[in-house]
Amino acid sequence: MFGALKLAQKVQLFRELATLVNAGLSLGMALSTMEEQISSVEMRMALHDAARSVSAGKRFSEAMRRHPKVFSELNVALIAAGEEGGHLDDMLTLSADYLEKELEFQQTLARETLYPKLLLAAIVLIPLATRMIIAGLTMSLGQALLIGIKFCALAGLVVGLPAVLLYLLYRRYYYGTEQGRRAIDALKLRLPIAGAVTMKLSWARLARALSALYGAGVNIRSAVGIASRTAANRAIEETLEQTVPALERGEKLSDALAKTGQIPPLALSMLRTGEQTGQIDSTMVKVADYFEAEAFTTVKKGMTAIVPLAVILFGIVVLIMAAQAYGGYFGGLLNQ
Repeated sequence: MFGALKLAQKVQLFRELATLVNAGLSLGMALSTMEEQISSVEMRMALHDAARSVSAGKRFSEAMRRHPKVFSELNVALIAAGEEGGHLDDMLTLSADYLEKELEFQQTLARETLYPKLLLAAIVLIPLATRMIIAGLTMSLGQALLIGIKFCALAGLVVGLPAVLLYLLYRRYYYGTEQGRRAIDALKLRLPIAGAVTMKLSWARLARALSALYGAGVNIRSAVGIASRTAANRAIEETLEQTVPALERGEKLSDALAKTGQIPPLALSMLRTGEQTGQIDSTMVKVADYFEAEAFTTVKKGMTAIVPLAVILFGIVVLIMAAQAYGGYFGGLLNQ
């Protein structure tokens, strides 16, 4: 949710910057104007620094590089290309288009997985809430609150604290290292359903980034190097990085990617068509659309399979609760 909110603010930033620059406002004034409208403190500080730098005669892309948490390498590369070619407003619009597509993609994924998430949460929370309500009916409010507090504290100590410690250790000593990140990201690709979705979404991001960079006039070798870092998966990043030496030798991108064995034949065929017609940027958009459609199809199939299983599990939980309730009731009658 927070990631989507931050992305939405970036879309707003680039979209409104493009509008202001197109309207004839200087970039420095446009940045100052946007600084007052953005709620993110980190983004406002970056815009303030950029506005001062641009007003002093420096390039916007140089200021962006000083704030990597706000502006990605792709953002910087697109703006730098716009500054070089004298079409900054077009690159601001292209940056907004790219980020908007990424935001739409995240929102669709969240929407597709919302119902299974709610169902799984209900399986865990409803039995706990039921027990607490029943306990509350048989004792005073103070006793029920005390039991609830003890239960939450015990759950935090037994489950929450170890989980947090394990996560911190995982981020610091394993995923925080290059070797650890490579191993974890490679493992993610082997997971049932999630692995296929991760791979397809990563290639969709790569294809869309390549389209934006190539369309901005960035040469294919540099575009591949920058786009590889948008995959959000180190194993796939390395796959794309392996094509750079072949590109430097003059090979086509489609031939270099074919050697990796990671690209579906249809996507490769589309890319080869784009190379033959000289429309790599528009073709890569179609490749990205293809991977996204494949990913969402996989998600829908997975959710279709998970929902019945979750309903069955929920039914079993309710059955156990009913058996316990009636067992206690009849046991009480027999003891009378």
